[in-house]
Amino acid sequence: MIFNFLIFCTAIAFSFVCYGNDAFNTSEIEIPDGMSFLPEDYYFNSEAIFTEEDNWKKFEFHGFLEFTTPIKGKDDDSQQPSSRFEDQNELILWMRKHISQELSFNSEIEIKEGFQKYELEILQLDYEIIPELLVFRLGKFKYPFGIERFVEDGPYDKLVDRPFPSIRIIPGTYSDIGGMLYGLIPLKNKTPFKYEFAVTNGLEGPEPQHVQQFTDNNSNKAIGGRISYECFSGFEFGGSFSRGAYDNDNQLDLIFWGTDLQFTRGNFELRGEYITGIVEQTSKDGGDYHRNGYYLQTSYKYPCNVNHCRYLEGVFRFDSVDPNRDITDGEEADRVAIGINYSPMEHVEFKFEYAVENEPGEDIHGKSFFQTIFRW
Repeated sequence: MIFNFLIFCTAIAFSFVCYGNDAFNTSEIEIPDGMSFLPEDYYFNSEAIFTEEDNWKKFEFHGFLEFTTPIKGKDDDSQQPSSRFEDQNELILWMRKHISQELSFNSEIEIKEGFQKYELEILQLDYEIIPELLVFRLGKFKYPFGIERFVEDGPYDKLVDRPFPSIRIIPGTYSDIGGMLYGLIPLKNKTPFKYEFAVTNGLEGPEPQHVQQFTDNNSNKAIGGRISYECFSGFEFGGSFSRGAYDNDNQLDLIFWGTDLQFTRGNFELRGEYITGIVEQTSKDGGDYHRNGYYLQTSYKYPCNVNHCRYLEGVFRFDSVDPNRDITDGEEADRVAIGINYSPMEHVEFKFEYAVENEPGEDIHGKSFFQTIFRW
């Protein structure tokens, strides 16, 4: 408990120091102003790519190549790593096509695990019923829960690995088959209210690795989504919910709740999430249980006006997870991660991360990663 409190105070202090430095630095690199509404907004910026009137009809094709190498430490079955080094070498391909002014097609293909496994992450159609206000989505898409999904891909994740709650409470990369409505409602002072509601096949089991996509093991559908409000420029607060049966008889539910926040001002960013869940089980299997986790991450990009250096970025994150709050089974973990990012040119980025994990029954141990990303 003391460990958690000290780390939390350190994160807050680090945040205010970075924010104070930003007040004296008016030179900003090109980064998103606030949080992009959907993941594809990061890598599909039509206005930046196309200038001619009819160019919206053309294919957009983007992607990135990612290599991750351990520097210190290695994966161990006795530990609970947030990621496997061999799983982090991957190639991601994105494609989008506007079929008409209202209808668009998006897809994402992942080639991972040493470039040996192919996975169709996204295959969706979007139809604008009312531009920006009401959009209908059909197909396979990222389930609308929380904000970490917006930046889970390598070029947008400020650290090499992902927060514990995003991979050990909810599935790490959770795409599902179904339908979805989303939109943005402008309110007073141009502060937007955002909403996403989805009906999908749902999960097939209580563990994060128990996902299903093209088939469904029961007739029940998962219902969930996220709403958020940008209270003032740069500060957004949101909440997420999901519920669906996972057993073959439609009797046992998985329920998730989440809250999130993000604050951006210039080159400074602070973000965090809290996720909790209820897993329903029969009495012979031990009965229902709860799990929860949270993370707090702060970062600052320092623009460098010198050759071969676009920016340097410092990142700090603390995360904690308890997959079953009703028992102490060694699955709990706290972690501190510190990262430094360096970009020599627009499409190349290097990341270094050092993480210290604290787990019951284990000595405090550290790991370090180095990652190279090429994107286009």
